[in-house]
Amino acid sequence: MNKEAMKQQILEALSKKLGDGFHITIQKVFKTNMELDGLLIMGEDEIIGPTIYLEPVYEALNSGTPVEQVVNRILQAYDSAKSESMDFDIEHLKDFDYAKDRLYVQLVNKHLNENMLQDVPHATFLDDFAIIVRCTIETSEDCDASFMVHDSHLNIWQTDNETVLSLAISNTLAKHDVDLIPLGQLIRETYPAFPMEHSSNCGLWFMSSKKRTYGAAAVLYDDVLKDFAEKHGSFYVIFSSVHEVLIKPSPDGSDIDILTRHNQDVNASALEKEEILGTKAYFYQKGRGFVL
Repeated sequence: MNKEAMKQQILEALSKKLGDGFHITIQKVFKTNMELDGLLIMGEDEIIGPTIYLEPVYEALNSGTPVEQVVNRILQAYDSAKSESMDFDIEHLKDFDYAKDRLYVQLVNKHLNENMLQDVPHATFLDDFAIIVRCTIETSEDCDASFMVHDSHLNIWQTDNETVLSLAISNTLAKHDVDLIPLGQLIRETYPAFPMEHSSNCGLWFMSSKKRTYGAAAVLYDDVLKDFAEKHGSFYVIFSSVHEVLIKPSPDGSDIDILTRHNQDVNASALEKEEILGTKAYFYQKGRGFVL
């Protein structure tokens, strides 16, 4: 059975099972660096709802699992996701006065996310990146839930790209503290048993947010970069993942090709696809900024 036939079978079975009062669609869902088929089940007047990724569902149908059994699994996943979000104040997120203080930014690779960016408020940064906006649903010691802001949310909030981006950047700079520490120190703190000779004097610095989630946006803190350059001189910035960047002090940019190849090797061998951010190193010159 081809994918389009499976989609139709899933939609018809779900519609019959759920009845009226639900809007059921299958659409391309853009995660960072990825395009997936997502099933969205939305109740009336809901602003967001659980997304069920259909790749495992296709595999089940192809292997001969009856559609009724597959649909029951989908509804179990839907009910589970809904119950986990019951404590989230979803209704308030329709009110922009409430949501605007929960906005913050994430850095993504614009070349790997061209389709996603067609429906997402964003601004470009350097040659390779886009600044997008996320909205926090709930944050606690055990949970840090958020969603990517799309143009549809701007319509609900009755606002525009520039306003949302400006607020998100301001919130990020004001509320998300930056960690900028030697990489060797981070390794020793995280892995105390790691051999000292492998974690000292590596010449790299680790830069992220305190929470470490989507912390590569810390590179937008221009005052932090300027202060680092005053103390340590010019440096490379390696956009190692969406969660952090690495900084390597250097008097010139002569090693940029070597660091770029290393960045690409790490992308290919050590990162999940959705974590990839940069594909080349950048040089930040003291007194000048990023050299493009």
